This record gives sequence, structure tokens and C-alpha cells, in this order.
Amino acid sequence: MIRSEKSPLWERTQKLFGRPKEQWTTIDHMIYGSDDYFRIPIDTVKEMRLKAIKESLHHHYENSRFYHQLCKDYSFQPSDIQTMDDLERIPMLPDTFFKEYPSEHPKDVYEWLKKISTVDVGVYDFKGKDLQEFLRWAEKRLDGLVNHSSGTTGHYSFMFRDKITFHRFYYAVIKTLLTIPPELDDDPHYIYPGSPNTFLTIGKWLGEGAKVFSPANRHFLTNREISMTIARLMSTGHAKNFKEKLVLKALKKAMIKGEQTLLELLKDIDSKKQQAVIISPPFQLYSLMMHMKQQGIQLDLGDTNSVVFTGGGWKIFEDRKVPQSEFAKLVHETLGIPEKYYVDVYGMSEMNGLGVSCEGGYKHIHPWIHPMVLDDNEGTIGYGGWGRFAFLDPVAHSYPGYIITGDRVKLLKRCPLCDREGSVLESDITRMAGAEAKGCANLMRGLMAEELTKVHGRKGV
Repeated sequence: MIRSEKSPLWERTQKLFGRPKEQWTTIDHMIYGSDDYFRIPIDTVKEMRLKAIKESLHHHYENSRFYHQLCKDYSFQPSDIQTMDDLERIPMLPDTFFKEYPSEHPKDVYEWLKKISTVDVGVYDFKGKDLQEFLRWAEKRLDGLVNHSSGTTGHYSFMFRDKITFHRFYYAVIKTLLTIPPELDDDPHYIYPGSPNTFLTIGKWLGEGAKVFSPANRHFLTNREISMTIARLMSTGHAKNFKEKLVLKALKKAMIKGEQTLLELLKDIDSKKQQAVIISPPFQLYSLMMHMKQQGIQLDLGDTNSVVFTGGGWKIFEDRKVPQSEFAKLVHETLGIPEKYYVDVYGMSEMNGLGVSCEGGYKHIHPWIHPMVLDDNEGTIGYGGWGRFAFLDPVAHSYPGYIITGDRVKLLKRCPLCDREGSVLESDITRMAGAEAKGCANLMRGLMAEELTKVHGRKGV
């Protein structure tokens, strides 16, 4: 945990993402008023979560024309929710909903955004034609945060979070990252082997989150912009012209070069006995650790309570899936960080919450997220069965956060191995049959596959 709520990290977190107490609703009390999200008594969680979801439903029903009509189509109204058992009646949206805009012309995206948003997006006065420039305009207009998915099918999902939504989410994520590991110094190094200069979800989130660390101690693999054009190139592998081929090739080389630069940085931090917070897609950290093993490099970052977080899925090689226990051992062997200080995180663009692994690999879900597992007919399976993950998210203020995903999961009532409160997901999370490949980590994996094969002499990276 962090040393004190008076530490620079906490002070910057409060300044950047805090919310005045007089404006708190039930969800704000859960996020801002809880000492440890995973130690809240389960009866308290259920009571507060039900109340937060009811408040959220009322907000979206009264302020979103789109969601109001959807509820009418389902003959549903917020007053129908009285108990936890009623929650499965709430009309939900498929995660593909966020890519159902009619075209990529900025005015069309704006009209779609205006239709589906619960907050006022103002008058359209954007003068350009470029979609990326439009996203910058929309972000300023919303005084919030805009991000897009990897566009695996060539079509992006767009997420628009207003200030209330992303402040809640960022505060919760940073508090989680700062309270689960061992004690952090006042000024640790923050390391993310990617680019913060992007609207791509993982880079956008980790770039914004880095702001609670001091500028001199924020380290990225590259500062090159991952534009929408580059993201689409990376995800589809189809360059439209020679110029795009050159851009993609240059980015690949820059990222591989950046891996060696990152290794030199870690060696320097280790030699100076400084603390590091490393956040990475697992395949990318795996590549770095394989590089270290080939060079016979072993660090002792555990001596300074350094920590590692991964997110984006476990698939490293096409013919091999690395369990968390094996990955944690490799972290210990190469970086010198104890296995218990390695944490894998489950999340997605549409959800304002995380599943955070314990030492047993089970993903502990933030207590405000109401998780569900659905069968093929969207009926609730309950605990212990494999099915489609869905959730109710009362954090979302600018859009209805009631989402059906394409992820295949198993939900357990509580963790079999640790004493934290709340339900957990089994670690073996995959995509449902027929669901499109998804995730920024998979996109980055595809980008670097060819170059990493050259470096490490392995197929299927």
C-alpha cells in the first residue's frame, strides 16, 4: 500500500480525479469513501450496489432519449427494480453497440453520439473532415475522455466518458493499483512499454493515469502517435499504399528498439535501488523477459518493492498459453520481483471497473460492478457455469453501462483461495465462439509479431 494519503501520489490523484464530497452519490461513496474495495463486507456491497444501480438507472432513463425508448420497448421502468433478483430485468446493450454509428464522417459520428449519450454534447461546430481531429474536438466539448478500440474488424468502437465518469474510473483504478501491492515510495518510476500519445484505449488510459507520477519518472516505449490510421493498419495488416507500409515498418522498428532502451532503463533503476511500477500487456513483458534470459540478465527490483501489472490476455504464443503461476515465476527469475507482487488485470473499454488477480489467479471484480453470466438465449446461468459475461456498471454517467460482452467466463461466488470479499472470475477468460477478436493488447501483439520473431527466433509471438 502507499505510505500515506499525504504522499505526492495521493495528492496528485485527489487533485486530478477527486470529486467534492457534497456531490457524492452512492457510487461515489463506494469509490471515494472506501479504504479497500475488496474488504467491504459483502452485505454492505450488495446494499450499496443495488442503490447505486437504481440511481444510475433513473439518471439514464430520465436523460437519455435512446435508453428511455429502449426501456419502453422492453416494457421496463426503473421502479421495477426493488431487489437484487430484479437486476437481470434491466435492458442491456451488446458491446458491439458502440460501433453502430452510420459512417466515419464526423457529423454522422456526432449525431450518433448525441443520440446515445446521457449528457449534453452541445452544438456541432466542428469545421474539419478528419475523424481523429473530431475526437479531439469531442473530448474538449465533453470536458472528458475519448477513446477507441483496436478496430480489429476495420471498424472502431468509440467510448465517450464525461468528466464525472472518467474521474470516478481513474480514481478507482489508481487507488486499486496503489493499495494492492507492497508499500510504494513517494516517487516511484512508472513504466509502460507502449505509447501514451493515442486515443487507443489502453494507451489513452495508461497515459492519463501516468499523470499522478512525477514527469521525470514516467517512461514509455515510444512517444510516437498511434493514430487511428496506424491502429487500423496494426489491427488489419492491410496497408492501402506504399506510404502506409513505410509508416508501419518504421513503427515496428521503433518499438523493438524501444524494448532494448526499456531494458537499459530497468537496469539503471535497479542499480540505483529505485522502485518501479511496471504495467504491460503480458506478451510484451514476456518478450522482454525472454530477451533478458538470452542475455543472462537478472535484476533485483524486488529489493525496492517494485511491482508488475499485466493486462490484455494470456495468449503469448499461438500454441501455448502461459498460466499466471508460470508467468509470475518468470517475473521473479528475471526481474527479481516476488511472485506475490505480480498482478494480472481484466478489463475492457466499456467497463468502468477491473478484475484484479490474487495469488491464485482469480479475478476479483470491483464491488460496484454487478457481474452476470448468460447462456446463448441471454438467460442467467449464475455461479459455476461457463457463459457470456455481462455486467451492470453504475459508474458510467455519460452512457448506459449495462453491457453484454463477447467474453466467455465462469463466475464464482467467492474466491476459493483468499479471504477478500466478493465474487471472482476464473482466470481462463476467452472469447465466445463467433465473437470477434478484441483488445488493444492483441493489436500490439500483431504489430510486433514479425519483428519479435526475428529477435528471439520463435514463431507465433
